[in-house]
Amino acid sequence: MTSVAGAVAPSDPARAARWWRHDLLLLPVLGLLDLFTASSVVIQSEPVGPARQWLQVLAAVLSVGALWWRVRAPVAVFAFECVHGVAMWFLLHDYRPWVGLIVALYTVAALRPLVVSAVAYAAACARSLLSAFDSFRVEPNPGARAGEFVVTALMFALIYAAAWTAGSVVRRHRRRVAQLERERRVARAEAVALERRRIAAELHDVVSHSVTVMVLQAAGAARISASDPERTREALLHIQQAGQQAMAELRRLLAVMRAESGPADGEPGPQPRLDDIEVLLTSMRCAGLTVTMSVSGSPSPLDPSIELAAYRTVQESLTNTLKHVGRRACATVHFGWRERVLLLRVDDDGTGREPGSAAGLSTGNGLASLAERLERVGGRLVAGPRPEGGFRVSATLPVAQRGDLVAASGDGGAPVVG
Repeated sequence: MTSVAGAVAPSDPARAARWWRHDLLLLPVLGLLDLFTASSVVIQSEPVGPARQWLQVLAAVLSVGALWWRVRAPVAVFAFECVHGVAMWFLLHDYRPWVGLIVALYTVAALRPLVVSAVAYAAACARSLLSAFDSFRVEPNPGARAGEFVVTALMFALIYAAAWTAGSVVRRHRRRVAQLERERRVARAEAVALERRRIAAELHDVVSHSVTVMVLQAAGAARISASDPERTREALLHIQQAGQQAMAELRRLLAVMRAESGPADGEPGPQPRLDDIEVLLTSMRCAGLTVTMSVSGSPSPLDPSIELAAYRTVQESLTNTLKHVGRRACATVHFGWRERVLLLRVDDDGTGREPGSAAGLSTGNGLASLAERLERVGGRLVAGPRPEGGFRVSATLPVAQRGDLVAASGDGGAPVVG
């Protein structure tokens, strides 16, 4: 059974060129096969004049030549082959083309839906009744004519069924390949979107915290610049330190991105860890926030991604306190170590709200992004107002990373919808 050269799309120049070279070799072979098996040009059972011989050659060229367009217009080419065969049955009694019809039927089954190819198969079987009638007519034994008619019709039905089945198998295979390719494209798009969200979350955590501290320190320095030069100098030093810390984290993030996309110039810097929490709290105290920390239970080793998520939880919570409440607020950070989970809680009292707070710097995405980060490592975030006033952010993190979500800590508030 011949192929259709992969049923290429004309818009694919490379594959179309291969199909064109393929058909330059294939179509002459099909034409010779048609003449050898279906005409009296090569094997003459009775004398045939030159004119009729040339007519048969021309008819074979038309039949096989139409196959050149079978991929672009499979149904139209199949219809032409059917009409061509019927016309030859009435006009040239010693030429019965069949090769072109089989190839056209295979192409329709390979490139068109099942209903269309089934109709094409029925049409091919109907056309084969003319060949069966030939067998009926030339059979010398009157008693065997009916059997000869049935045998010939069944033979062609089986031949066409083989062509139709082969084309259908190819169509189903291409459909599976196309489905897998679509799934791969969707998976790649989802991976890219997830990576973008992760990078956006990292950038938000780094920039939001540092910019908030710098803006508040600058605002304080502007108010006391004339009356207290020493405190102004300290505020400027804190701004410098916050800027240096932000640049260090941005360099680390860029190094990680380069490492993921290709060879990097150097090793990426270390990610923030829970050991760096005290440095974070010191920077918050320098910005004017009153922060205390408590620990219960015995600390356990954490997966690096979970440790980073815990650090970012404290960072985002305290940054939000600075933004929405102000530097006069009091905040508490509590680490509750359990056998399998870490219960992390950050509270603020909501008092001392300042008119000059940095709430205008909020992007509105911090907690939602943080909730997504915790979900990726198997944790959960709960945030909301406290009954006694202020705001609470609670995070439940697994001591070791695993796929199942850990239970909520039950500290109140509504889950953050990421």
